[in-house]
Amino acid sequence: MTKRNRRSFIAAAAVGATAGLAGCVSEVRESLPFQTDDSETGGNGDEDDDGGNGDDDEQLPGESIATFEDLEQWEPMLENNGLEAASDDSYAGSQSAKLTADESTEYAGIERTITGGMDLSGRNLSLAVKFTGREQLHLTVDLLAPGSNSVHSLTRSLIGPRNRWVRVDLGTTGVDSHTDLSSVHEIRIAARRRGGEDGALECQIDDLRSVSRPEKGKVMLLFDGTLESHRSEAFEPMQEHDFVGVESVIPDTVNNSGRLSYSSLQELSEGGWEMVARPGTGSSRLPDYSAEEQRQMIGETQSYLESRGFEDGARHFVTPGNVLGPNTMDILREQHEQAFRYGGSPNALPLTDPHNIGVFPGNEGDVTREYVGYAAEYGQLAVLRFEQIGDGGMAATEFEDLLTYIDEQDVEVVTASDLLET
Repeated sequence: MTKRNRRSFIAAAAVGATAGLAGCVSEVRESLPFQTDDSETGGNGDEDDDGGNGDDDEQLPGESIATFEDLEQWEPMLENNGLEAASDDSYAGSQSAKLTADESTEYAGIERTITGGMDLSGRNLSLAVKFTGREQLHLTVDLLAPGSNSVHSLTRSLIGPRNRWVRVDLGTTGVDSHTDLSSVHEIRIAARRRGGEDGALECQIDDLRSVSRPEKGKVMLLFDGTLESHRSEAFEPMQEHDFVGVESVIPDTVNNSGRLSYSSLQELSEGGWEMVARPGTGSSRLPDYSAEEQRQMIGETQSYLESRGFEDGARHFVTPGNVLGPNTMDILREQHEQAFRYGGSPNALPLTDPHNIGVFPGNEGDVTREYVGYAAEYGQLAVLRFEQIGDGGMAATEFEDLLTYIDEQDVEVVTASDLLET
């Protein structure tokens, strides 16, 4: 654990360093601008449109270990799994891999045997994915290192956006004993249903990348809901460990009963915490609103922070209800530098998609600690999300015990802006 770093010219240096290390994704998205037809017309909601891909042309760190240009290297995992080339909207190169499964099949998966093995020790992985027909998907990449009794599992849950390419920085969620990442002999990639068991499965994947991981993992402590207990129950124990937090600010709730006052936000900020943007949507979700309404809500929340001296935090976004529609993602890429939402796992570092950073609950006991441990061991980012501390929420003693555990791990506790510096 180290103390928090402040913003400096390091941010610019880091960009240059990343570009120098990056392997260019050949012919990546040369003419794939954001698809924002709804936002231009003020169309209603976040209905799917045709295509739409992540960032503009860019260099990504590391190297591609699977381009999916030659699908003969891959085999379906189950008899009813489909595998075919999709060339109409590939992420990189001339085609992506399209995985399908009918409604009676548990998952859609493919596998590849690597003759002689592949050395992925000291490496982290990311994958481009796009899915249709469902709002949620659970993605798993298993590394058999070297065999089926020594599996290193990386996972990610996605709640939207449908019909948009996103990169997933895959986080470790399970490791068998005797796993040897210097000897990976098989890679398995599977897409499973989430949020309902009905319906067929269809998704595209592309550009599985490997990148040298950092020596030290990172932990971010994200407090959601602008709740007063974050100041009264969490602030002082975190100061004792020299930890800082990230508070998602819902402007409409500030100064309300049980919520943080403006003076409390200032107190947290003076103590090193960062105030980040989270629009208030009540029981609704952002995709329930038109693209024009979403843009206004996102912009007003950002302006609220900027006008009150929280410019650094205003660059970052926490997703209400965790659901991103396709237009939501497009708007976020235009207006924010980073976005956080539920992912159910740690994130590989360095990040390849800063608008798709996954968080997981901080109050899940052994699972939370296990993921923090994986972040330390494999140079990954664990973003722990907290709501109420004490008074019916996570017990204050449990929270304090978790802080002690984090302090014992070889991780750096960071803010959202610290991530941009690395």
